[in-house]
Amino acid sequence: MSESATATDLEARLDEVESRFAIEDLIAAYAKGFDREDPELLHSIWHEDAVLDFGDAFGVHEGMDAIRTAADGFWQMITWMHHWQATPLIEIDGDRATAYVGLDCLVRHSEQGPVRVGGYYEDVFERRDGVWKFARRMCDIQIWAPDPTYQAETSHS
Repeated sequence: MSESATATDLEARLDEVESRFAIEDLIAAYAKGFDREDPELLHSIWHEDAVLDFGDAFGVHEGMDAIRTAADGFWQMITWMHHWQATPLIEIDGDRATAYVGLDCLVRHSEQGPVRVGGYYEDVFERRDGVWKFARRMCDIQIWAPDPTYQAETSHS
């Protein structure tokens, strides 16, 4: 193998490793952005034309303005949340990547109280101008389990 072929192979492998870390950071930043109600962090991880797709559960939000509005709505409806995202299966193909990520989330819903949420994300990432960001995140919520022992606070007159 020639020295230039080895250098090219090494550059490609390094790019793959750096890309994987960048994508894993985006996945973690999504959780932190929602969990900490950090709009600046949350908004920094999406391309302007990105799509956040919660399907029938919470709707499809296309573009940054819609994603911002959706986040604000979530923070009003869900007063506390903590994401655990696990086992990301990431496939990188040049400047495009996909990921399958397990979801386990505990939330405090404004009306239902504590709720356990489970499912998965299917993600599409794109590297534009050298920067990886979400192009699409689809969430399939398979478990929505309110705490059966929760009793809403009632006012006493």
